[in-house]
Amino acid sequence: MDLFQLIILGIVQGITEWIPISSKTQVTFVYLKVFQGNPSLVIPILLAVHLGTVVAATFYFRNEIAGILSDIAAHPRDFNRQANGKVGFLFTALLFTGIIGIPLLLAEKWFFPMLNGGLLYAVMGGGLIVTGFLLLSHKTGNTREIKDVSWKDGILTGALQGFSILPGISRSGTSTTGLIWQRFDSESSFYLSFLLSIPTVILAEIILNYGSVGLKGLPAYDCIVLFLVSLVVGYLTLDGLLRVVKRVNIAYLVLFLGVLIIAVGLSGFG
Repeated sequence: MDLFQLIILGIVQGITEWIPISSKTQVTFVYLKVFQGNPSLVIPILLAVHLGTVVAATFYFRNEIAGILSDIAAHPRDFNRQANGKVGFLFTALLFTGIIGIPLLLAEKWFFPMLNGGLLYAVMGGGLIVTGFLLLSHKTGNTREIKDVSWKDGILTGALQGFSILPGISRSGTSTTGLIWQRFDSESSFYLSFLLSIPTVILAEIILNYGSVGLKGLPAYDCIVLFLVSLVVGYLTLDGLLRVVKRVNIAYLVLFLGVLIIAVGLSGFG
């Protein structure tokens, strides 16, 4: 690939990793359909760009991660403290992502190779639109913040995120939806979703989906450029989105996400 193509693929990943559009689908589409690429290099390319965005998220949340690890080290046996906080949320969300996602992955590979989550995604979008109108009518009660999160919130969030194993389903879209449905405000929903992306992408994408193939066949130069561009663009996009959602009424944001998710689900272009 030439430098222009590598930069475009890195940009696509850096932007779509954080919005309710599947980054895997978009990067694959651009590489195969627009650039007429080699199908055997799809997985190495996806691995390279996902490494970039997961490093971007890790660097962005470095203080948060350090705080979580320090708290665990300081209170290693205080399970109640850990469960009723971010640690419990992350653990439960990952657990239920696996409970839902692994059977779907096996079904897609062995029994239903054409399994697609477009209709499910559209239904989720409809649920978000209903949620948005309820928020506008002030019938949903007070919204929750990051400090309120616990292991219980990881159940629905992780279960919905598990469906992102299906073609066209966005990880960020499903996890953000789960948090919004549990009355978290817009900033908290996106913040927790992006924080959750770090262990999820490492375990589900980098290790489970791409680990067996690795970067085989992808030139070192291509790998480095894809990694660096997706890292820089991913960091800037992540920071920009979290700044934007602080200033947007959650009701209008939820309505917008609902319409976007329905459009993506029905079009099959997720």
